[in-house]
Amino acid sequence: MNRAAPFTFDDSHWPLLGVRLTGEPSRREFESFLDRCTQYLQRGERHLCVLDVSALWLLSTEQRQRHVEWLEANAALMRQTLLGLAYVITSPTVVLTMSVIFHFKPPPVPYTIVPHLDAARAWAARRLEEEGLRAPAERVRHQSSIGTLAGPAPGCASAGLPGPC
Repeated sequence: MNRAAPFTFDDSHWPLLGVRLTGEPSRREFESFLDRCTQYLQRGERHLCVLDVSALWLLSTEQRQRHVEWLEANAALMRQTLLGLAYVITSPTVVLTMSVIFHFKPPPVPYTIVPHLDAARAWAARRLEEEGLRAPAERVRHQSSIGTLAGPAPGCASAGLPGPC
C-alpha cells in the first residue's frame, strides 16, 4: 500500500514558502525533502519559510546528522536567499531535537520556534516587512491559512519543481 509523502511544499503565497513534515520519514523520503529544499534555494529568489513540524515524529540520529550536514553545505545559499525560518513545533521532544541540531549548527538566517501557526505567520510578516517586502507582508497578515499547512497545495506545480507537493 502506498502512503502519502511525509512532506508537502506550498509556494502559492510566494515569497512565503509553507512546508509541512509529518509522521516518520524514511531515509529516502528525508533525502527527497532536503533535495526539494535545495531546489527552492537554488531558485535564487528571496523568500521566507514557515516549517510546520507539529505532526512530525522524531527524526533518526542519522537524519539529524544529515540535517546538520545539509545546513553546513547550504549555509551560503541560505544567507543569500532565505529571509528567515519559522518553525511550528508543538512537541517538547521535537523542540529538544531541534535544539540539539541547532546547538551543533544553527541556521545561518533569523529563525523562531513557535507553538502555533498564527505566531509563525505574525513573525513571517514582520520579517518580510523588515526586508522591505511590504505587500507580501500584508498578504501574510490577511491570509487565513498558509496552503500546505492547511491542506493540499495548488501552488506546487507553479514552481516547476519535481517531487511530492
